[in-house]
Amino acid sequence: MCRAETSAAIDKSSWLIPPRPRQYFKSAANARSPGESEAEVGMTQCYEAPANRHLPEEVGDHVGVGPYGQVMLTHKEFVDIGHTRVAYSRTGSGPDVLFIHGWPLNGTTWRHVVPEMDGYTSWVIDLPGAGSSRATEETPLTMPGHVETVVKIIDELGLSDVVLVGQDSGGMIARYAAEKRPAAVRALSLCGTEIPGHHPPLVRFFTFAGRLPAAAASFKFLMGNRTIARTPLILGGTVADKSLLDGEMRDTLLDPILADDAAMASAIKLIRNFSKADVDPLAQTHPNLTMPALLVWGEDDPFFPVDKARAMAEQFAGPTQFEVLPDTKLLVHEERPHEFAALTRTFLEAHI
Repeated sequence: MCRAETSAAIDKSSWLIPPRPRQYFKSAANARSPGESEAEVGMTQCYEAPANRHLPEEVGDHVGVGPYGQVMLTHKEFVDIGHTRVAYSRTGSGPDVLFIHGWPLNGTTWRHVVPEMDGYTSWVIDLPGAGSSRATEETPLTMPGHVETVVKIIDELGLSDVVLVGQDSGGMIARYAAEKRPAAVRALSLCGTEIPGHHPPLVRFFTFAGRLPAAAASFKFLMGNRTIARTPLILGGTVADKSLLDGEMRDTLLDPILADDAAMASAIKLIRNFSKADVDPLAQTHPNLTMPALLVWGEDDPFFPVDKARAMAEQFAGPTQFEVLPDTKLLVHEERPHEFAALTRTFLEAHI
């Protein structure tokens, strides 16, 4: 069971009992009580609680158990940054860690990592246009816009000594944000993320497809068809274990995104605006990053090859550690969440 929460107050009448997993996750993202506006409904986030670990005490009764045995949390707070009300969840206690997702995902992608971060306060956001952070006409759906969003979130939430954890484009956003707030960012933990001077053909394909008139329908068909989605041209390059694209990851993360027209429109606008100019300045940013940085890479990542990533690690000015996980591709945190979290914890224990 799980519930959708619309404010800091707990309303036990809002518990949702799913008839089956996929119906549950779609309804959890869209269900609302009579008289309640869509904007007041938070999107469910899902976190797996490993059998040998415990959720932080602060979570309290804000949890339920999902159909796959996950601990289910909900976005219960928003931070207003002017153009967008950004949804976030906060769990645990200890040093602050801010999790930043990549395109076209949302904060739910950290559902298996957060429960492993014992001893830390985990802040999980949905970037504007993703998840529960609904874009407005004023929302800048660009990578520079997302960088400014993260900077504002750091300021508004008072995260004066925070670790930034980012995957894919979220890792790029984290680096630019760290450059803009060097005194506030304590360390970085990055996985499968942009490399300056390297422009993956698949990313160029998605950018081109996003500019076509029927982009939304095309993306929904290509990613929604389980057979096509497994091919290297679509999602096959994101994970080594293709079964992940059909199971819990599909029901919990992918299908809800495809079913959310507003989120899809925002994701398409973001990739349409993406360009080499968003990536290549990282070569000038890295020498300015003096905080400790951990880079965790999938050995078989077809988007950002491990050899180029290892060379990129040499550009960072601070203490840098580069780790490679075998039999993984782009989404290291989805394929090996426990190992990624363990590497992050061990790195932080040594450097902060």
